[in-house]
Amino acid sequence: MLRPVGKQRVAAEIVEQLRALILKGAYAPGQKLPPERRLAEELGVNRASLREAIKSLEQMGLVKTRQGDGTRVLDFMQTAGVELVSHLIPIDGTPNLDLLGDVLEFRRLFGREVARLAAERGSDEDLKKIEALVERGASAVEPEELLKLDFELYVALTQAGKNRVLQLLINTIRGAVESYSAFFAAFNPPAATVRKHHKDLLRALQARDGDKAAEIADAHLKRGADQLLQQAHPETGA
Repeated sequence: MLRPVGKQRVAAEIVEQLRALILKGAYAPGQKLPPERRLAEELGVNRASLREAIKSLEQMGLVKTRQGDGTRVLDFMQTAGVELVSHLIPIDGTPNLDLLGDVLEFRRLFGREVARLAAERGSDEDLKKIEALVERGASAVEPEELLKLDFELYVALTQAGKNRVLQLLINTIRGAVESYSAFFAAFNPPAATVRKHHKDLLRALQARDGDKAAEIADAHLKRGADQLLQQAHPETGA
């Protein structure tokens, strides 16, 4: 289950190993981690590095250490944050299609509302930035490149929406999307459809029509989510 770690990035490597085991269910919620001395020996690290790693896992909401009780694994779905998404997607090296579907569903809900806010709150400077991204998308050739530009457009929409919590949230989701951009690109609509979406959305923003912008974003992002759902659960015929 555990392997000795190298001298470089000791605490970070301990975190990576233990986090992966917890997320895969090797340590169930409520279960204790092995005693500190034994765990340090198995990993081939000193106890100071192990304690540093355990503190990081506590900050992630994965474990809780109590004096006299040791370190117990928490139910991370109740205690952790959205930053775990990028670590949950690859389970044993294979993309988790159900979770990827959740990411795309979230992106649809999120994108719809930030498009609305951008139309209502975006400054002229914000719209110029979005227009520049639309122009870049018109010349993008590779599917992955167009996907990244499409995502950057939604980052720009979020910034234009002037909600700081949403801005921090999309920064977190960006890691999951960028790590699997080649995979997500397969579920993006055809390039011509994406470019038309960008132009239609820009027109709605320039008209300051929040409802129309939300409608356009929702329809576009639903296509990718539906395509992934069909691959993940072909038996449903969805």
